[in-house]
Amino acid sequence: MHTLIESLKKIKLDAFASGLEAAIERHPESREAIIDAISALAKAEIVARKERTVAYRIREAKFERIETVETFDFEYNASTRKLKHRYLKLIESDLAAQGLNVLFVGGSGLGKTHMARALGYRLCQNSVRVLSTTMSTMTLALSTADATENLKSTMEHYTQPALLIIDEVGYVRMSETESNLAFQIISQRHDRRRSTIVTTNRPFGEWNQVFHNDAIAHAIIDRLVERSEVFHLEGKSYRETHRQRLKT
Repeated sequence: MHTLIESLKKIKLDAFASGLEAAIERHPESREAIIDAISALAKAEIVARKERTVAYRIREAKFERIETVETFDFEYNASTRKLKHRYLKLIESDLAAQGLNVLFVGGSGLGKTHMARALGYRLCQNSVRVLSTTMSTMTLALSTADATENLKSTMEHYTQPALLIIDEVGYVRMSETESNLAFQIISQRHDRRRSTIVTTNRPFGEWNQVFHNDAIAHAIIDRLVERSEVFHLEGKSYRETHRQRLKT
């Protein structure tokens, strides 16, 4: 009975839960049957609500494509084999609750985006709010909002999620305004201890070629790596290898 009461409160049926014991006492001969029937219905409702929440979180995350840890080929090259154990340990953790950042550094076609999305997808399964974007998409949205005096709400869009995935850092050199806006997002998330995942094709020593100047690059790196897991990937592009296989 105690377990049933807790289940009913979990789905916000407090009044129902409060009156249940008295209602059952009027039919003592059917007590167990009533409890079993209501317990089954409560359990089904909890499962259905969880499924709806997860589906909503996945839509809200704006993934370009759903990618999971189960579909990632860790055996592809030496660097992914080396990081497999650490990554699998991370994906089972509650990184958002810890305010942990994750950085994937390496060339194109090595699985950075796949691993980043897989982490985000797993958090969605746990009903955590996630947002996935690219650096260029984010800075364009922020620059447009700044020009149209709508910056506050757009900043909140990127700072509110428990996990923000920023893909493709380093592919385009950013202006001073874009760099400053990106810094504000990273800084606010750092201050609120909200997790950020970054994928980049540039080592940290080259980020001054991505952001407007050394000071902004250093400030962003400093905040990202303070509480972080960093994964370095190297080797031949999986896509290039796959194309070669298709030709043979």
